[in-house]
Amino acid sequence: MQRDIERLVAEYPDLVSSESLGKTPYGRQLWAVKLGRGDSALFLNGSHHAREWMTSSLLMKMTDTYAQAYDNNETIGGYNVRRLLNEVSIWIVPMVNPDGVALSQQGTTGLPAELAQMLRKYNGNSSNFTRWKANMQGIDLNRQYPANWNSIKNAGSYPWYQNYKGKMPGEAPEVQMMMDFTQRIDPEVTISYHSSGEIIFWHFNTPGSNVNRDKAMARSLANLTGYSLVAPEKNPSGGGYKDWFIQEYGRPGFTIEIASYAGESNVPLQQFSGIWSENKVVGLYSAGQSYSLWLNKQKAEYQQQSMSLLVGTELYTKIGASGGGIPLQPQQLQVIARKGDWYQVQATEGLGWIHPSPGKLAIIEEITANAGWSERIPAYQYPDAYSPKVTFLDPQTVPVSGRWGTWLLALTPGGNLWIDGRKATITWPEEEIVQDPATGAGITGEEQPETAAGTL
Repeated sequence: MQRDIERLVAEYPDLVSSESLGKTPYGRQLWAVKLGRGDSALFLNGSHHAREWMTSSLLMKMTDTYAQAYDNNETIGGYNVRRLLNEVSIWIVPMVNPDGVALSQQGTTGLPAELAQMLRKYNGNSSNFTRWKANMQGIDLNRQYPANWNSIKNAGSYPWYQNYKGKMPGEAPEVQMMMDFTQRIDPEVTISYHSSGEIIFWHFNTPGSNVNRDKAMARSLANLTGYSLVAPEKNPSGGGYKDWFIQEYGRPGFTIEIASYAGESNVPLQQFSGIWSENKVVGLYSAGQSYSLWLNKQKAEYQQQSMSLLVGTELYTKIGASGGGIPLQPQQLQVIARKGDWYQVQATEGLGWIHPSPGKLAIIEEITANAGWSERIPAYQYPDAYSPKVTFLDPQTVPVSGRWGTWLLALTPGGNLWIDGRKATITWPEEEIVQDPATGAGITGEEQPETAAGTL
C-alpha cells in the first residue's frame, strides 16, 4: 500500500500528496492521502478493524481511478471528476489499523516469541488470525472514540481479538491520530468503510435539525450501493469514529459495511469487483455534498482588487450556477468580493460571479529576469499543470516578465507562455556598481538586500 501511495504521488504530483500522521505502537506509519485541490474536505477511512482490509483496497482503487479520470478529464457515473476535485480535497486514510491488518493477513510470522504467545492468548489460543479485528495491543479501535464510551455494549474487559474498548477513550495512538487529523482537515462529511453486511449506519443521537439532511444523504448512498439503511437506535452503543464525528461536529457521518456478511473472517477477494462496482461513485457523490455544505457556510469577503483573468470563463448572476453564464474573455477584472471559491467581479461584460478553476485567475507579479532550463519542458496556456500544453521547449534561456507562485511567464519563440518555475533557474540582471555611503567602497547589486541578484 505504501509503495502504491508513493507511485500515485509520483504520477500525479499536482493532484495527489501524502503524509504520515505518525507511527503505530509497533512502528508502522499511519498514512493519509490527499486527492484533489479544493478548500473543502471530504474524509474517507478504512480498516479500523484488521480483518476488514478489503476496505483499504477499495479506497486505494478509488484514489487511483479518480486521479486517472482527473488527469484525462473524464467523467465517472455522470460526475465531472475534474470539476469536483478542483472544488474538494478528498482526504483518505486507507488503513487506520496497519498493525492489526498485518497480523490478520500474516499471523505472528517474524514476531518475537513472547509477543506471538501473548497475541495467540488474545486470540483464544488460536493461531488462525484471519478473524482478528483489534490492533496488536488487543484494543478494538472502533470502540475507542469518546462517544458514549462508558456505555458501549458487548465490550470485553481485557485485551482480545475483538470488542475490547480499552481502559479509556482515545487510549490507542491510532485513534488519537485520527481525532487530531480530523480536527486539522475539518471535513464536512466523513465515511468510515467497514465489512461486512451491505448496510449503512448514518445516525448517532443526531439532533432533529440535522436528521432530514443526513437521512437524505444516507438514502442516496443506499441507492448508489444497493445497501440497506440501519434504523436509528434510541440508546446507541457508540465508541465508533462515525459516532464521535457526528457528536463533535454535527455534520453527516456514515459507516458503510461492504460485502455480503462474512462472519468472523475477511471478505473473500473474489468479491472485490462487485464491491468496487457498488462503491465506485460513492466518493464523487460525497465530494459534491461536502462542497455544497462547505460553500453554504462561507461568508462573503469584500476585497476590491485587480486580478488577471488569464483564460476565458463564464459570468453568472448567482453563486452555485453551473451553466448558462455569459462567456468572459481574458481581461483585467475588478474583484469586489469572494465567497469560498467564487468571485464577484466587475468585467467588461458586466457584474457577476465567476468560479475559475486553478490558475485561471491570478495576481501577476511583474518581474524582469531570465529563466533557463537544461531539459525539455512543457509550456502552458496558463499557470496550472492541468492547463492545455501549448508546446514543449528545448533547453534554452528566455526573458520572463511575470511570476505567480512557482510559475513564470516566459517570452518563448511561440509567444508569452507559462512554465513551471520549479523546472527552471531564474537569473536577475546584475545591478550597477554603486558607492557605499558608509565606506566609499564600491558594492554590487548582489550585496544590496533590497535588490539582491541570484537564482530561484
